[in-house]
Amino acid sequence: MKAIIYTLLSTALIVPSISYANSSDDQMEYITVTYRTPFEYALYQYTTNMLQEFNQQVRVEIQLQAKLSSMQMAKEQGIVTNELSKMNKPNKTLLSSRTLKSAE
Repeated sequence: MKAIIYTLLSTALIVPSISYANSSDDQMEYITVTYRTPFEYALYQYTTNMLQEFNQQVRVEIQLQAKLSSMQMAKEQGIVTNELSKMNKPNKTLLSSRTLKSAE
């Protein structure tokens, strides 16, 4: 009786490992490598950086536009005075290169 139970348990343990070993060849992972010339890589980096800056600029402009439209609606309702709205105008002293304009 014990021999039959041991045989069944050992068979149950061995069969899944054999089937897993046979099917692992179908699940091979492939890696594709793309080689670029230095010019292509520099162009890729430039394009990526430009797109990131553009997306960041769009997000900032959306936030500013929402803030200004909220201030305009508040001013129309009489909640905000002109002095407060002048203080909240966006400061455009930064250029796209993130440097300050001269004071001239």
